[in-house]
Amino acid sequence: MRQKHWCGMTAKIGTVLSGVFTIIATDLYLIFEQKQLRSSNCTEINQWNKTVTTLINQLLICWSPNIILFLSCITIIISCLLIYSVYAQICRGLVVYIIWIFFYETVNVVVQVLTNNNTGIAEVRAMRWFGLVSWIFMHCFWIFFVTTYAHIIYKSKAKGNIMFHNRRFSAGNGEFARRKSKIINFPHHYND
Repeated sequence: MRQKHWCGMTAKIGTVLSGVFTIIATDLYLIFEQKQLRSSNCTEINQWNKTVTTLINQLLICWSPNIILFLSCITIIISCLLIYSVYAQICRGLVVYIIWIFFYETVNVVVQVLTNNNTGIAEVRAMRWFGLVSWIFMHCFWIFFVTTYAHIIYKSKAKGNIMFHNRRFSAGNGEFARRKSKIINFPHHYND
């Protein structure tokens, strides 16, 4: 069976490249965002004069560098799991990667919205938003390959289980199955 190609890649190659892209992009994101996230001022928290929503937002802003670092480390580990899952053909690892990327991107957007006002220069804010939006679009592109390859693995595992299941029950009737196939394939010749 010939494999389908999208953008010159098979689903397997696209899935591997998705993991590599995520590892490299996460490293670059940490390098670029480190200064922007650390610039938030957390010393002015006055717990008595603020509402609960304001306190939660302030805590998220203050803890955002640690949150991003923790989630980025988990993302790198899950991307390595993705690459291993492609090698070992484990569908569960691919599904975990898909779910994690959606969660990770959602947290990144929330952190971006909350820390957007801390950046004084408009060009830096625009660059941060452009980077985040382009990263989300690239993940959408790569998720297509991951989803397609997970579907291929799932179908091949399901076929393998059905074939093994049928073989196990038909092992005792092998002679009858061979006779039956000869009868079915027997060509009929009629002389007129």
